[in-house]
This record gives sequence, structure tokens and C-alpha cells, in this order.
Amino acid sequence: MHRLLACVALLVVATTLSAQQSWDPLSVDVTRALVKDLFQSNAVPYVQPMVTTINATSNAGFYNTAYIPKKDSFYVKVSVRGMLGFIRDDQKTYNPTIDFGQPTDNLLTAVTQYGTVDLTNRTFVINPRYEDTLGLTTLLVREVFIEARKQGKFPLPTTAPTLFGYAPDTRVYLPPNDTLLAVLRTRPDYQTLVALVPNLDSNITALLSQFALPPYLTLPPGADMSTLIAAVPQIELGSFLGTEILIRAIPPVEFDANVGDFSFWGLGLKHSISQYFPERWFDLAVQGVYQGTSLTNTVGFTGSKLEANARIFSGNIHASKRFGDYLDVFSGFSYERIDVVSTYTYVLPQEVQIALGLLPTPPPGQPAVPTPEQPGDNRPQKSEVNVGDTNLKWTIGATAIVGPVRIFVDYSVSQFNIFSGGVEVGF
Repeated sequence: MHRLLACVALLVVATTLSAQQSWDPLSVDVTRALVKDLFQSNAVPYVQPMVTTINATSNAGFYNTAYIPKKDSFYVKVSVRGMLGFIRDDQKTYNPTIDFGQPTDNLLTAVTQYGTVDLTNRTFVINPRYEDTLGLTTLLVREVFIEARKQGKFPLPTTAPTLFGYAPDTRVYLPPNDTLLAVLRTRPDYQTLVALVPNLDSNITALLSQFALPPYLTLPPGADMSTLIAAVPQIELGSFLGTEILIRAIPPVEFDANVGDFSFWGLGLKHSISQYFPERWFDLAVQGVYQGTSLTNTVGFTGSKLEANARIFSGNIHASKRFGDYLDVFSGFSYERIDVVSTYTYVLPQEVQIALGLLPTPPPGQPAVPTPEQPGDNRPQKSEVNVGDTNLKWTIGATAIVGPVRIFVDYSVSQFNIFSGGVEVGF
């Protein structure tokens, strides 16, 4: 085993000297693995408020009356519907975690993936590839961090910003090398390895003195949002057997620089229930709508990219009552379901790249400018996150009627409360 660690140390030094780099490739690659663990452990709570609000916003403004003519007739209703939602304070933060997976049952067996153990001669010979050096080092670091978390020597911040919040420097401090070594020495399987390879401990100490992780990692800072605004054009076509068709769509458009480009489409059917009533005291209808959304955004100095595609179903029952010739009052209950597949493409945070020597230190508040000696992290990582949400919503609103024009406003109460309103013209 001591020969393994000597090879690791020599490889790191030789690589650094030969390339005349300002960074240690092994430290960079292990940090990249840790950043991915941190990101994927917190991606769901980070984006969940966005999923909740998209669900509520996309399902707003479907109706402003339950009336559908009983007799078959052709008409077109064209409207523009705007939505305004207020983001709550509890949607701006979450409690971060980190998951390194389960610890290995047998450290001796795990390290043999990267080399050969000779128990007779009490040696370990690592495979000659850099990938094996990286794999072994990443394994040891993860095992140490798992144990450090158990022993309370790797605390995380109590809160961090969601996509809607904002905290530009939320740090996850990494334990120093002497703490990592002390934690490793408490593991029974490590003690077994030391008994098999007596020089193991001194060689790991030498390796840690050359292996330089950054002092901390950072979590995404958030976009600092308090409201969400959207507008959707909509067409309704009727009617056949008391049924209307709803169509709504928008091409990719940037509603907000923090949200990015958002595109949207939806198809729905609404059917009159009150047409079957012996006497029509009010109007009642059921409606089902299936929608799709697409969101792309680039955030931060490092240009992290988000692509999110959602599929949304809404089913509702709503009623309305006409008062005179100029006013409709309406209300309804909805069940909504959204499923989002998000793909993130990201590099190491700028401050981590600076700590590792991948980028030069920039002036305060400015992005770091890569140089030939410090080109930055040019190996983006990709993570896919699947998030879903269900919602129950109650809506109440009113519509003012002036000839063929209807001006309406409503308020929906759910996980994310939202105002909706617009203007509709019928032909």
C-alpha cells in the first residue's frame, strides 16, 4: 500500500512540473466530484419552489365563466391572460444536506479496484493509469467525509437560498487535512489496512500534505426574486355538445432576466354540466387541460446553464352566476400535477476555481478572466434532476361584460397564491 501512495505523490508532482500549471489536476478532479455530490444532494430543494410556482402560474386563468351554450354553435373567444404571484419568504431558503452514498463495507476490497494487493509481501501496487489514481483518491476522500459527517466534524450551513432566494456566498467549509487524517485513523477497516501495510499511515500523511482541496465549496446563490409575472394568449373554440376547446401557447420569450427564456403550450376541453339541469339557476362545468413548458437560463459568472421541461395536468370543476347583463361571478376547485425534468450544465464556482488556481483573482465584483496559465474549469459537468408536485387550488373571481368584451380578475389560493386577470373578446 505504501508503494501506492508514493506513486500517487510522484504522479501529482511530475504532472504539475511537466505542464507548468498553476493547479494540481488531482485536487481539481476530486473537488469536481465533491461539487457534483453537493449539487445533486441539494438540487431538488433548490428548484422545488420554482416547480411549485410554475405549476400554479401555468394553471391560472383557464376560465372566467362556466357557461357554454347548450345548442351547437360556432364562436371564438380570444384573450390575453396575465398572472402575478408573490413569492413567500419560506420559498426562498432550504436546509442543505450532502450525500456521499453509503460507506464501503470493506476498504481493503474497495481499493483493489484500482490496483493489486499482495498480502504475502504486504504491498499494494496501483494500476499505472491516472484514472486509477483519481479513483482511489476520490474513494478515500469520500470515505473520510462520510465518517467526518458522522462525527460532526463536517458541518453544513443551516440554511441556503433556493432559486428564488439570494445569498451570494453560502459556504460549505471542508475539514482541514489534519482533521481528515484523524477521522480516517478512527476507522476499524483503516486500522486493519495499517496492520497489513505498516507504512500506510506515514504515506497517507505525505499524500495529504501535497493534496490541496479548496478551503470551502459554495452553494448556488439564487436569483433574488419576490414576484413572478407571466402573460399567455388563449383561444377558446365552441361549442359542440356543450363542449369547448382551449388552446394557449407562447414562443420562447424572456419574461424576466432571472427566469430566462420560457415557452409554453396547452390544450384543454371544457364540458357543461349545467346543460343537463332541469332548471338552470347557475352554470357548472368541468375542464381538463394538458400543458407543456420549456425553460432555459444561464446564471452566474461561470455561465451555468439550466434546461427544464415540464408536463402539467390540471382538472377542475367550476361554477359561475350571471347578475344582470354586465357581471359574472365565478369560482372553482382544481387538482394540478406537474413533472419537471431539469438538466444542469455547470462548472466549478468561480471562487472555488480561484482557490484551486484554475483562475486568477479578479477585481472585487468582477468575473475572473482566464489566462493561458489559468484557463479555468473547461470540463463542464451535467446533472439531471426530476422533480414533481401536486396542488389543490381554490379560485374566486369576477368578470365585467361590455358587449363582446369581457374584463376579468381572479385570485387563487394554493401552495402559491396568485392573481390572474385579462381581457377577452368574443366573435
